[in-house]
Amino acid sequence: MGSGDGRIARFRHGQYTGENRCLPCTVVNVCIAFGLALTVQAATFRLDVPVLAVPASAAVLVVGLGTIYLRGYLVPGTPTLTERYVPDWLLAAFGKEHDTTGLVGTGDSDQSVQHEQEAAVDVESTLLEGGVLTESEDGTELQLTTEADRSVDEAVAVLRTEDVTRARLLDVLAVSRGDVVFEEHGAAFRAYCDGTPVGTWESRSAFLADVAGAAVLADRLPEWDDLRVDQRGELLNGLRLYLTTCPACSGPLSFGTDTVESCCSTREVAAVTCDDCGARVYESDPVESDPAE
Repeated sequence: MGSGDGRIARFRHGQYTGENRCLPCTVVNVCIAFGLALTVQAATFRLDVPVLAVPASAAVLVVGLGTIYLRGYLVPGTPTLTERYVPDWLLAAFGKEHDTTGLVGTGDSDQSVQHEQEAAVDVESTLLEGGVLTESEDGTELQLTTEADRSVDEAVAVLRTEDVTRARLLDVLAVSRGDVVFEEHGAAFRAYCDGTPVGTWESRSAFLADVAGAAVLADRLPEWDDLRVDQRGELLNGLRLYLTTCPACSGPLSFGTDTVESCCSTREVAAVTCDDCGARVYESDPVESDPAE
């Protein structure tokens, strides 16, 4: 049984199967498989060989469903076609609308919406008042203060000598460890507590940045212990935006834009990425394009 599963696994396309399987794409392709089977059945009657109707259509259906099971889709280019032609309202019906949040930031967008009517934290003002950020010499941008930058580097250096587990993030965000589940997305992962998303981290570098950043912010922000989980997440996410070296490898970080693709959507994001190891340390919400362009 195990060897059979291994042989089948060789033909499986992991990018579009298992946890990565897209429900809209699967449904569309299953419908196509049934449509092809019915077409073959109708053709056998037109050719006056009705005895072949059931076996021929069954064979087409089995091959089609088997292909969808192993590959994620039957028609080549389905992810692109779904992204381009399936309307948002239909994707939403499957719980898979065109992605406008992706794996972005520590503060999950669902929680941000939930608390948008409550007192929101002003990330820049809070970090400025806490002595974490300061204006550049020419006054055109913000940057980490020398002290905050050094503190983050020192905290990261300590973390590299420890076996830091994801449980530390729960302490950082003051989330109960009760029913926490981590969902993997390649190098990124998302945490759920009792079914509610509490944070997303694009890489281990982002993970280390938040654990180190929390220690720094706890020392500099008197209100830190009273903040909600989403507010802590917003501040940590904001802090990551201003880092200059990668927490994972100490390589230089670059700010730019990138196109992120998922099965049913593409989005343009602002991102901070390590030049040496390629780790994504920060990723924004989708960047709105200029209608005039």
